[in-house]
Amino acid sequence: FRDTITAEVLKWRGGDATILSSGDPDKPSLSHGEQFAIHFSSGMLAEAVACVIYVPVDVVKERMQVQQKGKCDPRNYQYNGSWDALRRIMKTEGVSGVYRGYGATLASYGPFSALYFMFYEQFKSRSREYIQHQMQENESQNNGALKRVEDGDLPLTHLVACSAGAGALASWLTSPLDMAKLRLQVQRGQNATASKTGDMTSQQTRQYQGMLHCLRAAYKEAGIPGLFRGAGARVIHFAPATSITMTCYEKCRSFYADALS
Repeated sequence: FRDTITAEVLKWRGGDATILSSGDPDKPSLSHGEQFAIHFSSGMLAEAVACVIYVPVDVVKERMQVQQKGKCDPRNYQYNGSWDALRRIMKTEGVSGVYRGYGATLASYGPFSALYFMFYEQFKSRSREYIQHQMQENESQNNGALKRVEDGDLPLTHLVACSAGAGALASWLTSPLDMAKLRLQVQRGQNATASKTGDMTSQQTRQYQGMLHCLRAAYKEAGIPGLFRGAGARVIHFAPATSITMTCYEKCRSFYADALS
């Protein structure tokens, strides 16, 4: 359990650090359509780079979660920890084994990051316009100079609302992709365990050929509700997570920008 938690922390913090260090493409001279395209493509590209870091951690995590005790010694599990699992996967399956599922992971988290940053930047833009309008009314009465509103000038409540709203929307819209990715992960883990233990019955229960095949199978089983099964729990997870991450990021960025200026 401890090793699984460690792998999960490494996955999320490494991915978040990579995405947040990708820069801020928001430029006031760009049209709304250009900003949409830049934020969407930047989020997708940042996730593609982040996947290089945390897909191996994700593979180790899923192997640790579905591993079974060995037949020769029922007291011991197949892997003795995260590093042992990574070493064994590299030794037996090579680099391709460590990056197995990269496409499915990118197909799930790529659209999420792209939609999230697109929504987030648009929400922040609307918040800046609202604050700017309020300041303009106050300054017009006092005949003062008007200051351009930056991200760091947004109130805490606005940052929380923008990040949580973007996280909720993006996570709900990409729930079918995440559901398919998780099913493929479970299948890969079960197949890997079955091949090690010699029990091939679990491999014959259900075989998804890929993301699209998994989505079609879920739709055939339960229709649209089947595709969005677990969407509420996903929203409950991502809305506060993205809110805390991005609010801290914006406030820290503003603090260090003021301190270094």
